[in-house]
Amino acid sequence: MSDTELHYICQPTGLRPVAQAIEFLTTQEFLADEPACRRLWDLVETQFRTRSKFLAVWGGVRFVAVHRNADERADGFLLVNAPVNWQIDYVVVGPEARGQGIASALVVETANQAFLRGVPYVMLTSKASLRPLYETCGFIPIEDPAPETADLSDDLLEN
Repeated sequence: MSDTELHYICQPTGLRPVAQAIEFLTTQEFLADEPACRRLWDLVETQFRTRSKFLAVWGGVRFVAVHRNADERADGFLLVNAPVNWQIDYVVVGPEARGQGIASALVVETANQAFLRGVPYVMLTSKASLRPLYETCGFIPIEDPAPETADLSDDLLEN
């Protein structure tokens, strides 16, 4: 059984503390950092089912949040697509860096940057099993209206 996906939204209303140092870069700034670009691609190759999915998203990416380890090696990334509101497309943390709060720091810093830039909402879609992580970061799940619609359809069919 696969983990269902939920849609989440956050309305940044102030700055929140971030437990890890995070760089928040424009895509141009990020692309100038060749070692970080290579590291992101290494993670993409091992963590995403298809590279084409990542490449389809990359065209809309406007910002990249980056965490670096003590050796200054990039080990966590978050991609932001920013048409009007911000959409977090990927949160990626290297296997060796998991469990250290890096994903939370990337998400909270992104919400902080949205607040500083006057962005009204930050949205994302992720597995339901990650709900506690995103709720801790200030996101709330958007409930799926499908069950109500299904009930209404059943009533109409019976009448």
